Amino acid sequence: MVANYATEDLYLLEDLSQRFRVTLDEIDGVATAQKLNKHQIDGKLYLRKSEIKQLIDEIFPNVNDESWGYEIPEYLQNSISPWAKTLVKMYREKFTYPASVSPSQGEFLKSLMCNIAPKNVVEIGCFTGISTIWLAAGLEQTGGAGNINSIDLFEDIIPAPPYHRAYLPNPLEYAQNSIASAQLAHRVKFHKSNSVAAGERIHEILSEPIDFIYIDGDHTKEGCEKDFMLFYPHVAIGGYIVLHDIYPEYCNWDGPRYTIDKYIKNSPHFELMEVQTSPVNYGMAVIRKLSRAKNLELRTKLKKTVIWQGIKGKPLGNFIKSYLSK
Repeated sequence: MVANYATEDLYLLEDLSQRFRVTLDEIDGVATAQKLNKHQIDGKLYLRKSEIKQLIDEIFPNVNDESWGYEIPEYLQNSISPWAKTLVKMYREKFTYPASVSPSQGEFLKSLMCNIAPKNVVEIGCFTGISTIWLAAGLEQTGGAGNINSIDLFEDIIPAPPYHRAYLPNPLEYAQNSIASAQLAHRVKFHKSNSVAAGERIHEILSEPIDFIYIDGDHTKEGCEKDFMLFYPHVAIGGYIVLHDIYPEYCNWDGPRYTIDKYIKNSPHFELMEVQTSPVNYGMAVIRKLSRAKNLELRTKLKKTVIWQGIKGKPLGNFIKSYLSK
């Protein structure tokens, strides 16, 4: 929970203890030892946003360990391209690993851009902008008019082991500055929004169908399913949908796998290729839309109606849901 105090955000110590995977007493002890200003509101303790970094440095003393991060390939380090130089700098930031795509995964995304040469690209889940730069670099190489609409909540990145252990207070500003440094700002437009809100106003964002969508946002079953159901009707026939983190046994998320197995794997409307990834096999799925899945589109529309709210979870609602999933 984030509160506001004298125009500055406050973070609830109880929430931080859960994210950091340490006890509340340990956080309280560190805050006291470092003489941080704890604020009590309704019986709960908070810390100012400006003091969070000091707290994190004490709780995660090994965050600057050089062994903690992706190995940056030599070709990327030796490149003189602004986008490559920017990526090298970003990969050396400690909040990058392992939540951002690895260099090998990024190169795969860039290769897809170069081969497909899409005009309208949507990215759900930008994080710090590393995947965005890989995608934009591929578009730049094609020389066409392709552009990216990148959607993310851009909430402060706070350590949540094992996914990231460092702190970034303004991810949107960081992503914008990184895209500018990469000299790719003309290819990218950022949207600070949840994917549902953005999807519901997709016609304000795009005037033509989506040629390529990269979904790497909410990885829960409900979240990934919702992103897929909301956006895939807007993907052109012959267009591509790419899902990241498709192997739960490695990434500990089951949403993308659930979505693939439920809607894509056995459907005649999609062509599926699963790709193993390194250095950890989180996996990617490259999905080509072959035709309209009218039943799924109807189901998406039905869920927005008042009628559905009345039959949801009831025998009739379950029957319709099962029928429209075929």
